Amino acid sequence: MASQVTASVLRKNTYGLLSAPRRMPVADAVARYMRVPVGAGNSVPWDPMVAPYIVEPMNCLASREYDAVIFVGPARTGKTIGLIDGWVVYNVVCDPSDMLVIQMTQDKAQEHSKKRLARTFRCSPEVTKCLSPRRNDNNVYDRVFLNGSYLKLGWPSINVMSSSDFKCVALTDYDRFPEDIDGEGDGFFSGIKTHDNLYVRGYDAGGKLSRQRNNRSEVETNIDT
Repeated sequence: MASQVTASVLRKNTYGLLSAPRRMPVADAVARYMRVPVGAGNSVPWDPMVAPYIVEPMNCLASREYDAVIFVGPARTGKTIGLIDGWVVYNVVCDPSDMLVIQMTQDKAQEHSKKRLARTFRCSPEVTKCLSPRRNDNNVYDRVFLNGSYLKLGWPSINVMSSSDFKCVALTDYDRFPEDIDGEGDGFFSGIKTHDNLYVRGYDAGGKLSRQRNNRSEVETNIDT
């Protein structure tokens, strides 16, 4: 027998669909709402002072002044935690929106989902509140939240990066991507094509700016290498 949903539960679960986005810098939101798992079931709040150089690129993700954020740095310097995991948390809690995260392979996408995002979601109370209680809404590659936002994890494949519209697209470990994805070009422009009809924003590390305007929505593209 199907369980009955009360009006109070329905109101609580749909509140995120009607509430306005929380207007705050990305780094501030991540510091407030995201906890970083450190093993053995423990976690610590994300601290911007551990990697202060990542704060400005993070805040540029929500800026209308740029088209894309491109961050190039050495390994193990907090790039993925801040620019990928932190951006996901920001979009779930502060600015509910559809997001696509592209890892370098399908296995890495699965690992990222299970070892990083799933653990981060469990130890971050504000994110946990947004998780859907329905089992079908929490899969390895797809997550649907109570506020209506949709998170997809994928890999460099034309089937993953086409016929879809996402407000936010993140490409991580881009130096490991194939130069030509299924004969359709490189990953960056394949990612841009997922939102050709949207407004593109972000930060270009080279300083070259170009803009595509449309009243439908906004898009951020982040390449983390």
